[in-house]
Amino acid sequence: MAAKNTNNKKPRASKKVIKKELSECEVKFQVLFDNVSSGVAIYETKNDGQDFVFVDFNRAAEEIEHIKKEKLIGKNLKNVFPGVENFGILEVFRRVYKTGVPEHHPISIYKDERIAGWRENYVYRLPSGQIIAVYDDISAMKHSELAAKMTDQCFRAIADYTYDWEVWISPTGHVLWTNPAVERVTGYSVREVMSMLDFPAALVYEKDHERIMRAFRSAVNGSTGNNVEFRMVRKNGEIIWAAISWQPIYDNEGQSLGHRESIRDVTENKEAQLKLEEALKARL
Repeated sequence: MAAKNTNNKKPRASKKVIKKELSECEVKFQVLFDNVSSGVAIYETKNDGQDFVFVDFNRAAEEIEHIKKEKLIGKNLKNVFPGVENFGILEVFRRVYKTGVPEHHPISIYKDERIAGWRENYVYRLPSGQIIAVYDDISAMKHSELAAKMTDQCFRAIADYTYDWEVWISPTGHVLWTNPAVERVTGYSVREVMSMLDFPAALVYEKDHERIMRAFRSAVNGSTGNNVEFRMVRKNGEIIWAAISWQPIYDNEGQSLGHRESIRDVTENKEAQLKLEEALKARL
């Protein structure tokens, strides 16, 4: 039997060569990690992919988040940035950890109930099981887009001086903008409504609360509504009747910018209607 020809076999790399190649890869990765313009954060997964602990954080991320790497390493993401639960990014991390499928997730960042910035996030799972998030601060671009929509003189002339109370609600249910008519309708100032943690629940009469909160959640999810009547509690405790209509708002790429609400005081008409109904009942 002829001997097997082993001349075509590639020589196995020595441990020294492998170690050298790994070292070179680590250096290249570190150079890229430190100098890439996008923010990069690496997380160790804990509690079966429910929690994420900072392992590394590059210079670009430090500039975007205004925090030093040394204050993050070894800490749980939720403890450092408590508001992250509201941004949807944790759910993305958990899905990517379980499925291994990368995801793109643009989010709005809130501070003191006001929109503070926008991030474009790309999330991956490394072979080690660690999660890596690569993201960019796109606030300047978004501010330019919104400025074009929201500061146009024609819009302001209509929105600020329309008789109806107008509200712009973010995709996560926060008040982004409201016109001065809010004070006439509710008794609250623009600033007071903008800072409400439980909008619109704080303004809704108790017996209408469940129905209107269902409508509000539906609006946040993209529905349209027209002339839905409910009782509103003004700042001085007075109860009035209001009618609300809402429509979703989208940018040029079809991304949700939240929804717009228009609220009218219909107390006079509603009271006249109720009196007429009572009079008709009395005749029967």
